[in-house]
Amino acid sequence: MSVMQSGAEEEWDDEDWDDMDDSESSLSFISDMSLFTNMRIAIGVSLVILLLLCSMVFTNFGLYYGAGGLSVLIDVNEGKDTSDRTFNFNILATSPTLGMLAKEGSYKIVVSPISYSHTGGSVAVASGSFTLNDEGRVSVSIPYSDLFAMNGNYTVQVELGSKKATDSVTINKFAETAIADLALFDGSQPLDKDEGVIINLQFLSENVTQAGEPVTVIPWATGKITLYHSEEVFESGNGEDYWNTDGSRDLVSVEIIDFVHSGDKMTFTYDSGAVDNTLPFILDTSEFYGVEGSGDYAMIIEFSNDLGSDTSSKSGQSFWKWFHICEVKNSECDGNK
Repeated sequence: MSVMQSGAEEEWDDEDWDDMDDSESSLSFISDMSLFTNMRIAIGVSLVILLLLCSMVFTNFGLYYGAGGLSVLIDVNEGKDTSDRTFNFNILATSPTLGMLAKEGSYKIVVSPISYSHTGGSVAVASGSFTLNDEGRVSVSIPYSDLFAMNGNYTVQVELGSKKATDSVTINKFAETAIADLALFDGSQPLDKDEGVIINLQFLSENVTQAGEPVTVIPWATGKITLYHSEEVFESGNGEDYWNTDGSRDLVSVEIIDFVHSGDKMTFTYDSGAVDNTLPFILDTSEFYGVEGSGDYAMIIEFSNDLGSDTSSKSGQSFWKWFHICEVKNSECDGNK
């Protein structure tokens, strides 16, 4: 009985070892499958991360074309630099996730007028296309002669793929009137014919600041200054009412000065052909004083804007309108010289 029991135990032990071998094989297979699956997942995640990194670093790498981010920046000094001849803005774009950066885009520029005489809405003034470089950037420059229409808020709208971006700036380059400000004349004493008359020529828009002051602009304009004379005797007691109105004066034209104003440059040409381009403008009395001599003088300004859609004639005058020039001795006119 014990021998038979021992043989039975040995047979059970063999089967048990077979079962254990099968279990270990199954566990090994499952472990291998799990390891293979994990490796596939790890490889897939690594590929996705690699694609993401490549699409972020390289604009020409990806599965499709588009844009992840898009921005447009107008030059910070736009409209402020008097010597500037062009309107400038920069475009920057980034690649989309898993995509390649599209290089071809378009832009449009619209102006919201701040002119009281304009009753319509925004006006499109320019449009075009652009091509980004390999870094996703491009700079665009447009001559003001091809862009500027009127004073207002200029908005640049850019589009690349499904992305859009805007930026805006206020530009005032259109003058509605002009003032020839005589800084050294206040009516208390005459101006000396042997000294140049300092003229601060200012161009103003029709708009005013929050404080109610006219907005000074730096236009591109062409015009003329007509200098008038009236034979009068200087009296220091006369106030603004006398100097800023024609009254009974008999106006005689004694000089016409042509001028060209282009941003930071001004050129004045006298009847004689003499040219002056200094700023502030110093009125050369030797060019006209010999015509009528001492007396009250006034400056009438006529001009037209070279930029913008409005080419109508504008006007202005000296301020005060009238001022007195004579040969000065001891701060008074020396007779009628």
